[in-house]
Amino acid sequence: MKSNQADLLIKVLYSCASALILLGAFFKLQHYPYGSQLLITGSILGIVMLIIDNTRLKNQLKKLQEQQKD
Repeated sequence: MKSNQADLLIKVLYSCASALILLGAFFKLQHYPYGSQLLITGSILGIVMLIIDNTRLKNQLKKLQEQQKD
């Protein structure tokens, strides 16, 4: 996957996680069903995306450092 495509995918998934968290908070405030599930799902998605994004950026940083040494 190219870097631009990966960046776009990560932005979209971060946005989905944020939307789930906000929607879950709204559901909890209004005492609608499934508010907790939405909050948990959004939080887990956000954490997973954070881990994937950090790993990807660390790998890119290592490649740049290796290129700079050469």
